[in-house]
This record gives sequence, C-alpha cells and structure tokens, in this order.
Amino acid sequence: MGDFKVRDANLDDQSEIKRIIDGYKDVFGFIPAAAIKKGIESGEVIVAEGNSVVGFTRYHLRRDGLLVIYEIAVKPDGIGKGIGRSMVEEIERRSVNLGALAIRLKCPVDLDANGFYARMGFRRIGIERGKKRALAIWEKPIPRGFERPTKPVFFITLSGSASDIRSLVSRWNEAYRGSNVQSRVDPFAHIIFSPLTVSQSAITEIKRLREMRGSRIMFDSGGYQVQQGRMDFSELMVDLKRFYLENNWADRYILPDVVPLSTDSDEEVEFKVRDTIDYTKLFLSEMPNEIKEKAVGVIHGRRFDQVKRCVEAYTELGLKYVAFGSFSTSGPKGRVNLLSRDNVSLLRELYLFILENGLSLHILGIGNPTYLLRLKRNRIIPHSFDSSGWWKAGGYGKLFFPGGKQIHITRMKTPNSTLEGVLREKERTGHECPFCSNLLALRRDRMLRILHNLSALIETISLFEEGEDG
Repeated sequence: MGDFKVRDANLDDQSEIKRIIDGYKDVFGFIPAAAIKKGIESGEVIVAEGNSVVGFTRYHLRRDGLLVIYEIAVKPDGIGKGIGRSMVEEIERRSVNLGALAIRLKCPVDLDANGFYARMGFRRIGIERGKKRALAIWEKPIPRGFERPTKPVFFITLSGSASDIRSLVSRWNEAYRGSNVQSRVDPFAHIIFSPLTVSQSAITEIKRLREMRGSRIMFDSGGYQVQQGRMDFSELMVDLKRFYLENNWADRYILPDVVPLSTDSDEEVEFKVRDTIDYTKLFLSEMPNEIKEKAVGVIHGRRFDQVKRCVEAYTELGLKYVAFGSFSTSGPKGRVNLLSRDNVSLLRELYLFILENGLSLHILGIGNPTYLLRLKRNRIIPHSFDSSGWWKAGGYGKLFFPGGKQIHITRMKTPNSTLEGVLREKERTGHECPFCSNLLALRRDRMLRILHNLSALIETISLFEEGEDG
C-alpha cells in the first residue's frame, strides 16, 4: 500500500469512493451518489490517499454537538496498515476544532471493526435494530480543552442586504456547479453577522442558509458599530441582550466589548480592557446556561498582562471560546484592522497561553490572505477566524490572490493593475477560479470581484494543509 496521507475529498474522488463503497455493499447498503457529492461540497468527506484513494470517511456535525460518522472504509488490501486509525484521528482533530461534544457511529454487531473502535477509545452505548441486522452504537466524548489546530475554520461575514446575500450564494453555487475548477470548501458552512446592524430580511436569509445547508452561526456583538460612533454602548447592551434572549439558534454568541484604537493612550486602553471584562461579567450574568455554553469573550489589550487578564477572567467564568480583536487600526475612527509587528508578537505569546487554558481561539476581522499567512509563519493558527475584507476589497476594485499581493484592477496607475499584470499574478500564484476567467468582466463587475476574492481567501486556507507559506 505504501505511504498515504489524509486530506479533504474533492469531486474528482467520487469514482474512487464509489468503488470502495461497492466493496462493502453488505455493510453500507445503498448510498446515493448525491449524498457523497453533498458531503464533499460541505467539506465533510476525507480520504486516505496513496497512489490512489485507499479509504474514505463521511461525517456530519449535528446541531446538538454530536459529530456523526456515516461511513468509514478502507480497501481490503489496506486493512491493518494504520489507514483507518489515521482517518479516525483526523476526525477527532476536526471534532475538537469544531467544538463537537462527542463522535458517534454505528457498526453491525458481527463485524471485527467493533474491536477497532474499542481500541480507538470509543465506548459502546447501546445496540439498535438495523434494517438487516443489529447495530452497535459507539461514542467517544471530546475533551473540553482545545488542541493546536492544523488549519483555521473560516466564518464568512455576511453584513449586506438579503438580496446581496442571495446573489452571493446563487452566483457561487452556479459558478461551481458548471465549472471544471472545484471549490475546496463551502464558504457558507460557517457564518458570522451582527444581528443589530443587518435587516430582518437578511437575518431571515441567514436562517434559511442554516436550515438548508446546516450552516453554523456566530452572532457578533456589534462592537465595531460603537467604535465607529454609529451606536451608543448602553444602547448596544440593551438591544443585544434582548436579541440573544429571543434568538437561541446560534452556535456562538460574541459578548459585548469596548474596542481600543491605535490612537488611544495607554491609560485609555487600560480603561477599555477593564470595561470589557466588567461588561462581559454583567452581560453573562443575565444570560441562560444554553447561551453561556456558547458565549465568546473578546480579548483586548496592548500589553500581555492586559490580554492575559482577559483570558484569566473568561476562564474563571467558565467560557470555552475567546476572540482576539485588539488589532492596530488605521483610517477614520480606526475603520481598518492592521496586523502590526507588535500585534504578531502579542498574539504569539497569547496563543500559547490560550491553548494552555484549553480554550478555542477565534480571530476577528482578518483583512486579507496575507495576514493569514503571516500568522501561520509565526505558528499562530487560530481555531477559527472571520473576514469581511474580501467583500470590501472587491467593492473598491481590489483583487486578492492566495498568498500574493492585492491588485487594484479598476485603476491603471501601475503595470500590475493592467489585465496583463493580473494574468501574471494568476500564473505566479497558480490561482484559477470561475470568477477570474474573464478579466474584462472582472474589471466591470463588482460582485464578480467579490466572489473572486472569496475564492482566493478560501484557497489561502488550503495552504495551511499543504505546509506552504506563500
């Protein structure tokens, strides 16, 4: 069998996966090809690959926190060579990163595979009647602590109108449905938005994505709006409390924070750190347990003792999730997040402290793909991050490339911003997506640029798997 690696499946793997399934018809029965295709498109199928695909696993994270393994299989000549173990270990790593409570699977009681699951630390919790024979139900709890992830989960920021969201999703689906270039992940699998700043129709559209695609949802507190002077903090506290109490359908709830700016004095930053911790405690005390379990405390500070104080306070409150948002800022009212050398140095020290405390780290407002790779080069790999930079940049005529530079395609001040310059950057980075095949249309069409940037950002995440720094 030789060496093998475990990776995300892509649509080109479907025929190999079908051949493996066909060899286990007595175990799996009939599995529709559409189910495998949907799992691949949702990023919920992995394969073990040597010279060819030698094993696969299909899974799904349910809304109740259980990660269910639907099928796991290895080619007969690969059994006993560590392939199944490697796939289960990869599923366990993903379960930790996704915040799953446990992994569950079912196996016919007469198969030798039951012994394998027991050796992997699963516990048999019951037996149920299957269509043809009895099935053993196996479960493995996921420990509370979070390990160092191998790549981050991307939460797409949806802050536009309902029609913008529908157009974005529709054009993405349409482009990849008929394209030879396959998307590695579903960009709408994880969504973050601020419920206090989007319309009710947009919220309805996001709920529809959750119901139709199984999207995981994170509510943002809207601290950015206070920072920009568009909302009073006391008003935010009241409105956010009401919304959270009336809407229990999110998977994460970001708690209110007081955002420091680069222009703030050291004394002002210290006051904002204290206020963030105090308001977090106050707000959390008024939330039910089901929200406390999913609450995200925001870390602020300019010095390590300040961010450390936030982590210690949130650990004492019993939080499992924290988010870093104390970037350097530029522009009017600190509108743009910058990843400065000081930010990287602070994050490097903070990252290890967060892992030691068994917490999951989310990074708020990653501006562009270059920032992701700077974090990776410094061995800072968050469990998750969000970004709206792909949308903003596309709207202003800028193009992202995975690990590459930004190009302002609607201006012609430099050689790089010409169509030839864009073509050179595509060749240099190896990027290809359905949205940049027609460069003239890309220059004219705002939504096309936005979709291209989203594709480039997702491709950058894949570089974490491949061990490239860009």
